[in-house]
Amino acid sequence: MTRNILKISAASVAVLFALSMPSYADDAGPAYTKSMEKMNADMKKGMDPDPTKAWAKMMVAHHQGAIEMSQTVLKETKDPMIREMAEKTVKDQTKEQAMLKDWIGKHGG
Repeated sequence: MTRNILKISAASVAVLFALSMPSYADDAGPAYTKSMEKMNADMKKGMDPDPTKAWAKMMVAHHQGAIEMSQTVLKETKDPMIREMAEKTVKDQTKEQAMLKDWIGKHGG
């Protein structure tokens, strides 16, 4: 069931991006798709019998997906609000990834 939810979520995100992006960003579609497919595959690799470890591992992959999608939009958009949000996302998600990786290392991940 979790796999289906992840597929639905990724598909929903892709549709929302496609509908909200101006036509000049059509070239970004493959980059978003690649980021989401990698994120989903890496999240599946994070599955662990311990739900706490699984969450931490999957969130590292989830944050990486957000970073990559933000970097893609930064290459394409001129919208100041979206740029600000994407830059903040890269900064915040990178910091949280480091915290999660540190926790995983300390807890035998």
